Amino acid sequence: MAVFAAILLGAGLCYALAIGGFAVGFRRVVREDASAVPDADLPFVSVIVPARDEAKAVGPCLDSIFAGDYPEDRFEVIVVDDLSRDATPQIVGRKMAQFNRVAVPAGFDEDDVAEQRLRLVQISDDRERARAHKKRAIERGIAEARGSIICTTDADCLVPTGWLRALTARFDAETALVSGPVLYPTGGAAANVQALEFLGLVAVGAGAIGIGRPNLCNGANVAYRKDVFESLGGFSGIDHLTSGDDELLMQKIAYTTDWRVRFCADRAAAVLTEAPDSPRAFFEQRRRWASKGAHYPHPALVALVAAIYMFYVVLLGGLVALPFVPALALPLGIGFLLKVLPEAALLGPACHHFGRSRLMAYFLPAQLLHLPYIVVMGAAGALGGYEWKGRRIAR
Repeated sequence: MAVFAAILLGAGLCYALAIGGFAVGFRRVVREDASAVPDADLPFVSVIVPARDEAKAVGPCLDSIFAGDYPEDRFEVIVVDDLSRDATPQIVGRKMAQFNRVAVPAGFDEDDVAEQRLRLVQISDDRERARAHKKRAIERGIAEARGSIICTTDADCLVPTGWLRALTARFDAETALVSGPVLYPTGGAAANVQALEFLGLVAVGAGAIGIGRPNLCNGANVAYRKDVFESLGGFSGIDHLTSGDDELLMQKIAYTTDWRVRFCADRAAAVLTEAPDSPRAFFEQRRRWASKGAHYPHPALVALVAAIYMFYVVLLGGLVALPFVPALALPLGIGFLLKVLPEAALLGPACHHFGRSRLMAYFLPAQLLHLPYIVVMGAAGALGGYEWKGRRIAR
C-alpha cells in the first residue's frame, strides 16, 4: 500500500509539473505577436499536400488553399499522389486546369510558367519500402519545390483564409520551423469529446514549444525552411518509422541545430480536419501516433513519455483495485487531482483561445475514458504494427 501510494504520488507530481509547465508555455505562445509583412516581402511558399486515396477530400482541400489571401504570385501547391487507388490524380488534374491561369510569378521567368500554381507529382511504386511512405511523398514534393518555405497539410484538411500569412509571419532570422494548430469539428457528444482530446494534444505541443522543449506537432499544419530541411538530410535518421514526418522532424531541428522552433497560435492559422470516421480508424490512427514515443531523439522526451505512461497505468490499476482495497481511495483521490487540475489549467485557456469553451463541459466526463484510452493506445503503439491508408505497416 505504501509503495503504491509513493509511486502514484511521485509519478503524479511529475505529471502535474509537466502539464503545468505546458500550461505556462501555452500562455507564452498566445502572447507572442507577429508583425504584418508587406506583400512584396512575403517569402515564396511551396505547399506540399501528400495524398493517397483522397478523391472525396482533395478537391475541397485545394479550394480552401487557393481561396486564401496570400498573393497568388507568392505560392505554389504540389500534390504528391502516393499510389492512390481511386480518382485522386484525376481530380487534381481538373483542379490544375482551374487554377493554373495566372500571371508569371514574381522572380521567375517564362520557362517556369509550365509549372504554375498547382502541380501533381506521382511517385512510382517501391515494393521494397515497407514504411515511411508519407515521408517519401513529402521528400519528393520538396525536391520539386521552388519555395524557400515549405508548408505541409493533409489532403483531408481545410485551411483558413489567412493560413499562409499567419504561418510565414512567425519566421524570423532565427526560426526554422513553425507549428500551427489543427482542430476537429464539433458536433454531438462523441464528436466533442474527440475535439477536446485533440485540442489537448495541440495545447501540449504549443506549450512545450513555449517553454523551449518541443515535443508534438501535426504535419497537417507545419512550415519549415527548405534549406534547413535539406541541410539535415531531410528525413534521414528518422525514415525507418512510418510516422513522424512532423514531430520527429521538429525535434531533429530543435535538438540538433541552433535554429528556433515556434508555434503560431493565431486563430487565422487553425486548420480543420475530420476526426476518424469509425472506431477502427480511430484506433489505427492513435496506435500509429503512439508508435513514435520510444523513438524520440532526445532522452529527456523519452523519459517524459515513459513517466506519463507509468502514471496512467498506476492510476488506472488503482481504480480497478479500489473496490477490493478501499484504503487506496485517498492516494487515488490525490493522484486524480494531480491529473485533473493541471489539465484544466491547460485545456481551459486553449478552449477559450480557439473559441471552443463549451467543450470544457465534457472535460470531467471524459476523464474516465482518458485513462484506459492512453494505457491501451500506448501499449498498442509500442507492441504492434498498424494499418494506414490500406497498408499494413510494421512498427
